[in-house]
Amino acid sequence: MRPWILYCILLASSVCQLVGLVMFAKGFFPYKSISTTFATMDDLPVLPSTGASQGASGSEDNESIRPRYGKVVLMLVDALRSDFLYGNESDFSFVQSLIDTNQALPFTALASAPTVTLPRLKALTTGTVPSFLDAILNIAESDQSSTLANQDNWVAQLTRSKSLWKNRGKEKRNIGFFGDDTWIKLFPGLFFRSEGTSSFFAMDTIEVDNNVTRHVQPELAKDDWDALIFHYLGLDHVGHSGGPKSGLMRPKQAEMDSIVKNIYSTLRDQQQDDDLPTLFILCGDHGMNEVGNHGGSSRSEISTAFLFMSPHFQQPSMSARIKAIMDPYRVESVQDQEEYQYYKSVSQVDLVPTISLLLGLPIPKNSVGKLIPELFDEYSDLEKLRALQINAFQVAEVLKGKWSEFETEAVVLLSSYTPIDNQDQDSDDHAFETCAGMDSEKQRLSCWYTEALAAHASFLEMNRAGSRIHYKDHDKTASFRAAERSYSKFLSDSSSMLSTALSKYDMPLLTNGSLVMAFAVAGFMYCAMQTNLLSNLKRSCREPSSVNVKKVTSTIIYTSPDTAPLPSVSNFAVPKPLLKTPFSSLTTGDTNEIDWTMARGLSAVIFILYLVTLFASSFVEEEHQFWYFFNMSWWAVLGITSARYLIPATSFRDSGFDFKPYLAAGYCFAQMAILRLLRSWNQTGQKYADQIDLRHYLNSSWLGVSWLLFGATMATIALSLISLVYNFQQSTKQQYQENAQDGSSSSPSSPGWQPVTSMLHALLVILVVLVTLWIILYKMDLESSYFGDQLMSQVHSLMIRISAVGYSQISTLPSEERPPLTVSGFELARGCYLGLGLILVLTLTLKGLASSLTPVSDGDTGALTDKNAVSKVVQSKPQALFVPGMILGVATLLLVLLSRRHNAPIYVLFGIQLWLYIEWISLIRQRPSNSDHHQFSQLSNTAAEKAKSNVDTIEASVAARTAPAILDLAFRTLPGQSSIHSCTALLWMLSSFFLLGNSNSIASIDISNAYVGIQAYDIFLTGVLTFVSNWAGPIWWTLATVVMMSWDLEWELAWTAQAAELELAQQEEQAWETVQGWRRSKDDKRSGMSRRTRRRVVREKKCKVGKEQKPAAAVATDGEEARKVDTVAGVKSKADGAVIENFESLQEKYDLSTADAVEDENIADRKQVEDDIEYLEEVSSAEPPSAILARLGAQGYRLHLAQVRVVEHLILTSLFFGITLYALSIAAIVLRHHLFIWTVFSPKVLYQFAWTALFQIVIQTVLVGGGVWALILFI
Repeated sequence: MRPWILYCILLASSVCQLVGLVMFAKGFFPYKSISTTFATMDDLPVLPSTGASQGASGSEDNESIRPRYGKVVLMLVDALRSDFLYGNESDFSFVQSLIDTNQALPFTALASAPTVTLPRLKALTTGTVPSFLDAILNIAESDQSSTLANQDNWVAQLTRSKSLWKNRGKEKRNIGFFGDDTWIKLFPGLFFRSEGTSSFFAMDTIEVDNNVTRHVQPELAKDDWDALIFHYLGLDHVGHSGGPKSGLMRPKQAEMDSIVKNIYSTLRDQQQDDDLPTLFILCGDHGMNEVGNHGGSSRSEISTAFLFMSPHFQQPSMSARIKAIMDPYRVESVQDQEEYQYYKSVSQVDLVPTISLLLGLPIPKNSVGKLIPELFDEYSDLEKLRALQINAFQVAEVLKGKWSEFETEAVVLLSSYTPIDNQDQDSDDHAFETCAGMDSEKQRLSCWYTEALAAHASFLEMNRAGSRIHYKDHDKTASFRAAERSYSKFLSDSSSMLSTALSKYDMPLLTNGSLVMAFAVAGFMYCAMQTNLLSNLKRSCREPSSVNVKKVTSTIIYTSPDTAPLPSVSNFAVPKPLLKTPFSSLTTGDTNEIDWTMARGLSAVIFILYLVTLFASSFVEEEHQFWYFFNMSWWAVLGITSARYLIPATSFRDSGFDFKPYLAAGYCFAQMAILRLLRSWNQTGQKYADQIDLRHYLNSSWLGVSWLLFGATMATIALSLISLVYNFQQSTKQQYQENAQDGSSSSPSSPGWQPVTSMLHALLVILVVLVTLWIILYKMDLESSYFGDQLMSQVHSLMIRISAVGYSQISTLPSEERPPLTVSGFELARGCYLGLGLILVLTLTLKGLASSLTPVSDGDTGALTDKNAVSKVVQSKPQALFVPGMILGVATLLLVLLSRRHNAPIYVLFGIQLWLYIEWISLIRQRPSNSDHHQFSQLSNTAAEKAKSNVDTIEASVAARTAPAILDLAFRTLPGQSSIHSCTALLWMLSSFFLLGNSNSIASIDISNAYVGIQAYDIFLTGVLTFVSNWAGPIWWTLATVVMMSWDLEWELAWTAQAAELELAQQEEQAWETVQGWRRSKDDKRSGMSRRTRRRVVREKKCKVGKEQKPAAAVATDGEEARKVDTVAGVKSKADGAVIENFESLQEKYDLSTADAVEDENIADRKQVEDDIEYLEEVSSAEPPSAILARLGAQGYRLHLAQVRVVEHLILTSLFFGITLYALSIAAIVLRHHLFIWTVFSPKVLYQFAWTALFQIVIQTVLVGGGVWALILFI
């Protein structure tokens, strides 16, 4: 099937895969089932009472507790990790002074994954654990589907309630908001004054906070607000751009601390004695890891700070209470604390019931949080239990949504309540043991809830006014503690269970989506079956063997009985694939000279084991370890295989020692050494993510070294591109000179063309240098604080003389009055984009100009069979690799621009790996010049000379004409070599993704480069830049695969041209062969045929080229009877196609089906014939490459072969990603109730969606497979 048809089928299967992916995602990431109604005060539960006190006064009271605060100010600092506020290196000096003087209540709040802003805001306002889909919607700034307009939350409840401030009367409460515009999306129309800032312009660390701070004092000075919310993004942006150890981090902390101080001081000055106090809350939405990213579930990402402050806390009684609460945590040993653990730990969702009750609001219906008891310490025991009961009832209603039979009403539960019979004084402990011992979780929760209500009712009875029974204080305290403990236990376990409760999956969509993805995989398999992938794979796993040189020579040089015997030589080994078959077999590529069985087996093992690891959470978290290990193993296998098949063919010969085959194995082992270095560059995964790596040193103590490496990297990339341009220019000049000698009138070597091409080459070099300088300047400007103002001023002064790109205005004032030069980052980045685009345009222009003005000959290829064949291939390297090399170089500059500075040297190491692989390809494709084959070639030439001395026989003449040409092979036969390249590329792509610091955690998504060259948020451009910067390694290796496949294509083309020459030699021999000695008579076909002749008939006829045999004129010599000569149609032309005759027809024609057709005195010869017959059955329908070359010509065959190889590569990679996605969908369905489904498997599903849809389909199949390769092949 034609390659373009297979490519269309591949695209159709990819579209089918996308449809299945969307269906599966819709079923796997649904919104959780929640209530869309809002709570009211009428929904509050009645006070619990026992049967004896039913109907007593106050038993039906459903009032809430009294509000403690009239106003609230919420200052949310994005990514405020706990140690940023509480740690010893924190610059929140004012905040820590409040904590030390017992004027603030500090907590460590634990978030749940995904730790990104949108789901965390939902948790902080609704008290729910958001769906993992919110992590996706978090990056869609224009998304409106995530609004909370129809979901109960304390912000909406606040606007529905009446103001508690006396000067406001009965007005509704007003909320002002300033900061991250995500709040405005979540709560449309709820803020009476607001101003939003974009949350995704991660490079802005100053203006994004100044736009919030300028509203603080003006808003606080007004008296028309009941709640103010300030959301600061600068600290999070500092983390994204430089990590938690960035030099900007501590100044940013000090800036936030000063804002806290201003707010607190203003609230303290405004406090009136007759008004309720104002509650000031400082908190974070999530933390950050050591790289500065977030989204996962590591301790550093989930640990945030919660700090409650109020002027009310300055009262001596409150300070004493706070001191009693905090003292146990202060004396706790640091060694006993977990990392990032300070003071008491609470859950983020606990803010919702806490703030609701403190402000006199009903708790939102969907909340799963439990109130923070320390903030209710000044309440009476009755109020504390009432707050706990309201909280417990609300959570019980959520449980009822999960278990419809779960009872929540106290009247029903207590009407049938029987106290747990126990005579011991520790009845409370006995009740707990009884509840804990129940079988199901529902029974345990119901037991604790009932016990809490019963103890609460008992306490109310003891404190009921007018009670005739006098209870001791000890009994009241015991009853209170029992109720408090039971409520707390119920709330704690319920909250924990509901926080990890799974969504209701849409199983029909899940299964149907998986089925559609299975159909897509079937389409990929169909495409694979239409190619030669399977047959080439089988051929590549054949073990080459050795044969005796005398027997081989007698096989090729057929002498007559009158011919003098061959000279006696010692036996030595030669490659069997070279000589075990006749000449026509050599032209069809049926031989194999390197056995890749070990590599094929390892690739199968890797694939199978990888599919198995998709079902294990630990392997998913540490997937990078899997690819590192098997990447090492792959290079070890390639090194061993290279050593096995290349080094034995080299020894000390007359022509000297050839060390190149030893390098083939050395190149593979060098790859292992580089990979080991790369592994230590960026720690990733979960288990070892926080360990010290090279990245840590390059961003801290080795910062100077890091910049030197960055500069060396940029210089290396620029010099590499310049060398490509120079080599291409020299190669083109050489071709121009050759054309000029041939009389080509359109040659650019003429005076009219030379200045044009020289100018284009010079312009290309200038652009490369300029873009390199712009990228260096852009990176320096991002970290200008390291270099200092004086050095940066000198750099700007120098750069503006070279190029004005990036400088908004150039002042014409005198130098002493001229303001300091500043550079615009987005303009400079845009200049880089434009420059890189121009480099590509010039590259394609020069290549197109060279191709159009340099005619390509489809004629004689015989030069490829002489001793200079390899050097001619090497000479074509500048032309062959110019376009793919320049595209890769441009991509490298772009990826460096979109990567962190410390990762830039990794691309140089990638380039070294690519160079090693290209050299390895060159070595395995060519033959050593002084191998055993070389001596055999000398031996055969000697035999040919001997045959020339006896030209009385046609057989001797044929041998003299053909033996030297057939044995002078310059290239190895390596079927299926392209699939080895595909496996290598896949290992590189997958490993490089993790080598750059990525993982299967949302936290590793780096958005620090999402705004390079962009001034405002754009979902498409920002998304593209985010994807490219995070998949930089795989994208680089995708383009590097184009380079290495282009180079391997040159060797394969050379081998095919050489095979065509061998076919011509075979055709000449067949034209001289006679059949009279083979067929004495029609009735006795075997009588005049020797065993050797019959074997030759089998070998010659089974692979005979030509659609039909045409008889030639009879030739008579020296009185001998006439002999018929079979000539092959097409001896005079190579353009004829080839059809291999079926072996069964040969058996009928020559009557070779009998036993003596293969009767032989040598068993090895018989086995050789059997092998030939077996192979004939496998490839009888294949068209030899030489025939395709003859039919299409050199350029046509190049295009055809490149299309075949590209489509085969795309099929293999599509199969890998398609089967992986399908297997992962099965794993997600099977493990949908797994404990780590949201923290481990769901992120992996998202990443695999990106790998399949964006990387494989968009990047590899469409852009590279359909775009880059088209440019390379058609220009």
